Amino acid sequence: MKKLLLGTMLLALVIVIPIPTMAQVDIRISFPPPPPIVFPAPPEVIVIPDTYVYVVPDIDVDIYFWDGWWWRLWEGRWYHSRYYNRDWIYYRYIPYQYCPVKVLKKF
Repeated sequence: MKKLLLGTMLLALVIVIPIPTMAQVDIRISFPPPPPIVFPAPPEVIVIPDTYVYVVPDIDVDIYFWDGWWWRLWEGRWYHSRYYNRDWIYYRYIPYQYCPVKVLKKF
């Protein structure tokens, strides 16, 4: 009987006394995607000699294709997408294939 009474009192304390919760801080920085580039058809690309990097010539925007991704530098930040005209995702690093030191040494 004492165990039942003790168990009931313990349960009542757990239910009545609020348990402090941990505070969480979630900081997210998001950058707006670059404006879309409108192409009437899939863009023509040319390969940079001795590389596997393809660039879109004769446009005002730097856009290129490498390893299944389209890459674009906009307002000092890199974006990539599987599509040449939409779904740009912020990429926090300088793409490997763009790094001038590696390009000079590798290509």
